Amino acid sequence: MSAVAATLPAIAMAMNLCLSSLPTGEPAATGSVSVPARFSLAAPRPDSGTGPPPAADVTTATPLPKLTFHPRPLLAAAEVAGLNLGVWAFLHYVGNAHYSYISWETVRDNIRDGWEWDRSLYFVNFYHHPYHGYLYYSAGRANGLGFWGSSLAAVGGSLMWEYMMEKYRPSINDWITTSCGGIVYGEIGYRFSALVRKSEARGLGRIWREIVGTVLDPVGGVNRLLNGHEDSDPSLPGSPDLGRVLGGELIVTGPVVARSGELTGTKAAPTLGFTIDYGDRAGTGWTGRPFDVFTVRGRLRWGPDRPHLTLFIDGALFGRKSGSADGAQRFLAFYQHYDYYGFETMRVGGTSFTGGWDARIAAARNVSVRTGLRLGWMGLGASDDFLDVDAERRNYNLGTGWTASASAALAVKGLEYLSVMWRHYGLYNLRVTGSRPGREAWDILLGQVEVPLWSSFGLGFAVEYCGRSYRFHSGESGARRLYEARAFLAWQF
Repeated sequence: MSAVAATLPAIAMAMNLCLSSLPTGEPAATGSVSVPARFSLAAPRPDSGTGPPPAADVTTATPLPKLTFHPRPLLAAAEVAGLNLGVWAFLHYVGNAHYSYISWETVRDNIRDGWEWDRSLYFVNFYHHPYHGYLYYSAGRANGLGFWGSSLAAVGGSLMWEYMMEKYRPSINDWITTSCGGIVYGEIGYRFSALVRKSEARGLGRIWREIVGTVLDPVGGVNRLLNGHEDSDPSLPGSPDLGRVLGGELIVTGPVVARSGELTGTKAAPTLGFTIDYGDRAGTGWTGRPFDVFTVRGRLRWGPDRPHLTLFIDGALFGRKSGSADGAQRFLAFYQHYDYYGFETMRVGGTSFTGGWDARIAAARNVSVRTGLRLGWMGLGASDDFLDVDAERRNYNLGTGWTASASAALAVKGLEYLSVMWRHYGLYNLRVTGSRPGREAWDILLGQVEVPLWSSFGLGFAVEYCGRSYRFHSGESGARRLYEARAFLAWQF
């Protein structure tokens, strides 16, 4: 799995935007569950129109239908076990991986010897492992399990792999990243797949929707192929409780205008960036289900040496929304995050849980201000240690700590033209093999301004700053600062 795979959700969503605008020309099949118009991607933004946004949720006009799900936990467990056996067989018989030579003796030894901290490549531990957990979670959702049941599938599948499918001792950091990252990736993939798949679609449109839906929901796509796409079963993606108003942005950068002296290379690195809002950060679309509201921000950057990936994902697990007569809307929630930040030679990321507050306030006719705050615990994080670089970049510091973020944006008719975002990570590095114990502080700041050109297209200018300070117990201390300014072309939807 390469870094390019991280852009698949964005590509799939762009395809869905185009597909959803095409008429099917066919009525819904008998017994199928059709998606009401309010769940369409073409639904108006919460703050669009000629006046301030209504205090009430836009989804309350028509009550959500009551669905009867048919969970199949035993089949989900069997598919999770089958995934593990399939991945192991590929690694063993095709890849000849040294860690795949297992036996009942290795399982016994793993149980007896207990946990250790793994030193696989940074990208493997913090992207490949979450994708593996994504498949476990997808197996749960594909068999009618809800968010929490599918989360148990991710946790259990990872435990099975750590104890039984490798000859080395189980890795505690692999288990955490596979489980937590897999839950986040799995739920957003499942919900995006529900927007793509349409029971009434026919012909080429149906084929494209099934292909894209399978990319986003792999196990669900295979199950749909085997069961003949039974859309009448509401436990499959496409059920109407999963569609919400979407907004977002796709960015392609132009030339780099300015760079700090520490950045190497003279060739401007092309960058593809995207932001996708599922629901509204101020609470529109929240019905009480985990991840009814979430945001995905991503970037794939081709650097002078290798691709650099950035992902910021946060989804609400619990929340309460409120509105007022002046059109303001507020959302107080508890979030699960998965971050993977890469900017040239500075990488940091991990899984965290925060409490947060978002608001959308009507400032003038068709103009709104959006703000957000987050504060919480980074359960397990990691940062590249470039003080002593090895050829494979296995040297990184594992840690725990706290995280905070703040954002603000100015929107006109629902489109953002001025925004700023700040993130902070305070890491306390663990005393484990391969890590430098000590403290690190990271600050990431991104500001951008856009000028509309035509419709929802515009030109923009962005400045990005990343600062890292560190003090290790060995006595080493210091700081690194990188910044870059660049132009971009944007499309907001």
